[in-house]
Amino acid sequence: MLWPIVGRNEYAPARADVPHRLLVRSRAMPTPTWLIVNVVDWHSGLPYSAVDEYLDFVGPRNDRRFPAYVRTELGIEHRFKIYKLRPWIGVRADNAFNAWLPLDVQSNISSPAFGTFYNSQYRQFRVQFRFER
Repeated sequence: MLWPIVGRNEYAPARADVPHRLLVRSRAMPTPTWLIVNVVDWHSGLPYSAVDEYLDFVGPRNDRRFPAYVRTELGIEHRFKIYKLRPWIGVRADNAFNAWLPLDVQSNISSPAFGTFYNSQYRQFRVQFRFER
């Protein structure tokens, strides 16, 4: 059984510390039956700490950062008439430009892959249905 990762008490940036962030959302209706949506989320990288082979912290906590994060969501919807209902039907693309957005890092300094980032979020497409009267 591994020892729990408990270090000494010290001040450091939180795991969710993002000093720079820009979030832009837009919606445009070129005609009354078409809707275009866009979300862009940019922020500086999240912090992480280096550890040794015993999973003890090496150096100050959370002094390293993931790469900058840029995620784009694009979507287009069209309004149809089906009997008395007027549903919106469309397609959304999450991480539309398939940017490299790693979720994990090899933070063990004894590993040959130390500092390598892994598990990028992948591009996803989904069908969107919204019903209104």
